[in-house]
Amino acid sequence: MDKILLTAFLTALAGFITAALSIVKLVNEKESKTSEYRQLWTDSVRKALSDLIGNINARATLSVMNSHMFDTFAEWKLEEPQKDESQLVTETKKDAIKIAQDKWSEGIAAVRELNQQIYQGYAHVRLHFKPDEPTFVRFENKFDTCMALLAELNTLKDKEKRLQLKEKIHAAADEMTSISRGILKSEWETVKLGEPAYKSTKKWSIWICVVMLFVLLTIGVHSVISYSRGANALNQTKPSLSSSSASAMPKE
Repeated sequence: MDKILLTAFLTALAGFITAALSIVKLVNEKESKTSEYRQLWTDSVRKALSDLIGNINARATLSVMNSHMFDTFAEWKLEEPQKDESQLVTETKKDAIKIAQDKWSEGIAAVRELNQQIYQGYAHVRLHFKPDEPTFVRFENKFDTCMALLAELNTLKDKEKRLQLKEKIHAAADEMTSISRGILKSEWETVKLGEPAYKSTKKWSIWICVVMLFVLLTIGVHSVISYSRGANALNQTKPSLSSSSASAMPKE
């Protein structure tokens, strides 16, 4: 009877372990795929954030350069030609004004293109996050600050104030970089440690292995004890049988 119960128990235990291993395998495969997608998401958002911050810095620098260029050619254009200057000098000044004006026009077109890239990049970044994501709210606020400063930069006429405002924009962009690094670090820690379901499965698997090991050791000890008792009983029975057989034999 004990052997039948032991066999049934071990069979059920083997089935349970097989089922548990199948579940663990399925969970791990699914969570491994989730971690892979999360890593791809991290790489994508890293590129989107770096492009956006780089375009903001480039926009601030280009706007200041364009304003300086406009001031330069406007100043040259307002200058009256000197009476004693030659025709060659006059033509050279006109060519310089034309070149400066062309460079300013090219700069304006580049600023417009950067504006478009900034807004497209910001939309791309936002699509990586859920609405009202707490980790992204600070980044959004800092982006709004940068755009307000860029709008103000276009209205300034004083050269020194433009340079100071440009530095403020670069400082705000650096803060955006710090926020981005915090977001990326958090995601990397999640990838490194594993998904919540994976961690739970790992923890419960360890506990189940400990319990199963304890059960198996208990069964093993019980089996050894039972076998020893059976062997001792058998050994004690053999001398008794031998004595009975000897006494039953006829005397000569």
